[in-house]
Amino acid sequence: MMKRKEHEKGSRSISILEPIALDLKKKKTKTRSSRKDNGVGGSDKSRPGKKRHHVIPYDMQVETLIRLPGKSLMKFLCVSKTWYSLIRSQRFVASYYAAKPSRFVAAFTNCVLADPKRLFVFSGEEEEEENSSSSLVANLDMTIPSVTLSHGSFKYSSVHGFMACNDGTTFIICNPSTGQVITFPCKATGTRLGYDPVGDQFKALTLLTSRFDHLHNPSLMCTHEVITLGRGGRVVSRSRFTSPPYDPITMGLTINGFMYYGASLPLREDNLFLVCFDVRNERILSFIPTPTDALVWQGFSSLIEYKGKLAFVVPNCQGLSFDRFDLWILEDVTKHEWSRQSFQLPLSLPFTVGMGQRMISQGTNKAGEIIFSPAILPGRAQPFYVFYFNPVTNKTRRVRIHGVADTEDFWSRYGLTDTSSLFFCV
Repeated sequence: MMKRKEHEKGSRSISILEPIALDLKKKKTKTRSSRKDNGVGGSDKSRPGKKRHHVIPYDMQVETLIRLPGKSLMKFLCVSKTWYSLIRSQRFVASYYAAKPSRFVAAFTNCVLADPKRLFVFSGEEEEEENSSSSLVANLDMTIPSVTLSHGSFKYSSVHGFMACNDGTTFIICNPSTGQVITFPCKATGTRLGYDPVGDQFKALTLLTSRFDHLHNPSLMCTHEVITLGRGGRVVSRSRFTSPPYDPITMGLTINGFMYYGASLPLREDNLFLVCFDVRNERILSFIPTPTDALVWQGFSSLIEYKGKLAFVVPNCQGLSFDRFDLWILEDVTKHEWSRQSFQLPLSLPFTVGMGQRMISQGTNKAGEIIFSPAILPGRAQPFYVFYFNPVTNKTRRVRIHGVADTEDFWSRYGLTDTSSLFFCV
């Protein structure tokens, strides 16, 4: 089991990891009850010097609390049971994030063969800039020792404000806003985190059947384990189910309670499709066919959420770079209908196959801009840039992220020699 992060503040997550069945409108705030008239002093209401208690309206409490930073909210959990339930409620969490500027998260680990092994997690607030070039500042929120990830893209995922990744059979969930870190063992590698908005619950999905199993028996049914998380990220249950055989090829993306990830039939890398997992009901809902050019093998396709729908970003590579890309959008999940849009970038972005520099898309921001970020850090103490593309105006802006391992002092302080997979999302 991995040790907890070095700089953990001890605060709990603002976005809950357990369902809370509570109707805040029906919850009454306790006030001091009036004493019976004993014939001498009468009730408390009539006693001189007694202060009357006023109940703050719910809407006013919400408007006040959503203006506070996340770490301050964690301290207010101890004020009262009413505030604890309010801050933990799904309704408040939704209002809180809607009122806040978009936040970006960046994470990377030291090279697999290097020491010390460590996961670095940064975050910061986005700013809407009309200029083609701007800069943002990232803060180092936490460093988690003894964690390293192999080279390559798509090692991380972002779900409902949390960042998740696999370190072998250990699954790691981080909340950069509060510094909370949760780890638990899985029975296989490649665990994916999903979120059920109806039950307000996180669940992790692990495929127990491996490629090696299918190599010997391609028709072997897939066995899955679903890990349900409760209060504080505690594992409350583990259950299993089976599905027709497949081999996953991408990380998962959760949209409206359904987790999607790319897959292929065993020993059939030319037959690619999407797996749709129903997080609430814990079952594989369907296999969704994809267009031939949408889901491309070996990380050429990025799975993102675009305007509330699942989409693929596929770069049209020319040599070691690309200045055009296709956006494939799943318009109808039931009918499996796709649409394609093609875009021209005003500049070329690097895309080296293998262990070289590669710009990939790992999502969009609130403004609907498609974000392209490096799959690895650009080099020792080098500036770190991301690119935001607006598909409506066809404009691209370059943004420098200050503070993400871009100084010699940072590399020396943490003993970095090389870096592995880099994650960036909003």
